[in-house]
Amino acid sequence: MTPSSAVLYARLMTGARFRHLQAFAAIAEFGSAQRAADAIGLTQPAVTHLVADLEEFLQCPLFHRHARGMRMTDMARELLPFVQRSLATLEAGTQFVAFRQSSGHSIVRVGAIHGAINGLLVRALPAFGQSKPDILVQLQEANAAESSALISNREVDLMLCREPPVWPEGWEFAELLPDRLVVVAGPNHPLVRKRGLRLPDLLDEMWLMLHPATHARKTFDALMAAHGAVPRYRKLEVRSSAMVLAQLQSETLLNFTPYSAMRQFIDMGQIALIDVTELPALPPLGILSVRDERGEAANLLKEHLFRYARKHP
Repeated sequence: MTPSSAVLYARLMTGARFRHLQAFAAIAEFGSAQRAADAIGLTQPAVTHLVADLEEFLQCPLFHRHARGMRMTDMARELLPFVQRSLATLEAGTQFVAFRQSSGHSIVRVGAIHGAINGLLVRALPAFGQSKPDILVQLQEANAAESSALISNREVDLMLCREPPVWPEGWEFAELLPDRLVVVAGPNHPLVRKRGLRLPDLLDEMWLMLHPATHARKTFDALMAAHGAVPRYRKLEVRSSAMVLAQLQSETLLNFTPYSAMRQFIDMGQIALIDVTELPALPPLGILSVRDERGEAANLLKEHLFRYARKHP
């Protein structure tokens, strides 16, 4: 009979060590017990024994043994990302402890969607760093799906995003900065000089493709469908700000986007706003944080961001 997940978990908790996971990940990477052993500082028999233990705990083969080394089974290939994330989380934890012990400094972990980084953090964080030099800010960009995972796993202290449909248990959301949908192009686009345009005036233009999971893309698709139009796309789907900038500056393209996502480039004159009226509203940016469980560093950063947003909307 196949053991339940609870049974397998109990076996790992009582019998497995991090060395088992490290040996598994190393063999998966190098395809050889000897090379894996050299990489993690163990003997080849020790690595082989650790993997055999893990297979016994899970009651399934993880590698096919052959003359040239070891090859992952389908089960191992699907298990590997979970093991790698576990080891990466442990490594991050040890780095945190070492940093705190050696410096006495505080750390605040921040997740942010693209618009929050370009629309606010690029302006607000330098000032925070100057006023609070003893606080380390660990920032990672995340899309909507990645944000949910960071929040669920408590991997961030603050999440800068739009208000989620349902707040996670124990978290609270506070609006931080207004936002809006805009149409942007390179500074030399012929439409930059025109005023009072409406979306129907742009139906024949070439557009830079947005990621399908974004709010802007869903809104754009709905608007185009409402006008009975099939947009012409440059077939390049990107999340990189630098790549968006390069495309808009090198080609006659339009981009339908949150103002926050392109604000940094607009302020620098690298991208221009197209004067388009009657565009749909966009929810504001805000901060999602754990209620009553934030550390001092997270509270200080949160207060700074609210002050900065009020003074520099």
